[in-house]
This record gives sequence, structure tokens and C-alpha cells, in this order.
Amino acid sequence: MDTVFTIPRSVTQGEELIVVRRKKYEQLKKHLAEVKDALAKIRQGEKELREGKTRIFKSLTELRR
Repeated sequence: MDTVFTIPRSVTQGEELIVVRRKKYEQLKKHLAEVKDALAKIRQGEKELREGKTRIFKSLTELRR
């Protein structure tokens, strides 16, 4: 059974506190960085599309032309 600790409200300033293992924290931190990177690339692609810097292909065969 896991040990349970009570964190005084004075320490957390009345907020809820969640404790996770370091390995899980590192996984969540890495996932967040990957999501942020993906969203930034999507925003950049949408910007370039609006500016007309990209071409839209309807099929892969159009790439050969």
C-alpha cells in the first residue's frame, strides 16, 4: 500500500496538489513539448498557406509534374 501524506493548505495556498512519480512527470513533460512543437508547425503551415507559399496537391501523382 502506498504511503499517504497530507499537505497543509498553508503550503499549497489552498490549491489542490497532485504528486506523481518522476518518471511519469518526465513522460508528461516530454509529451507536452512534442504537442507544443506540433501545434507550432501547424500554425506555421497555416500561415504559409494563407500567404500562398504552399501548393495543395489532390493526389501524389501531381508531385511528379
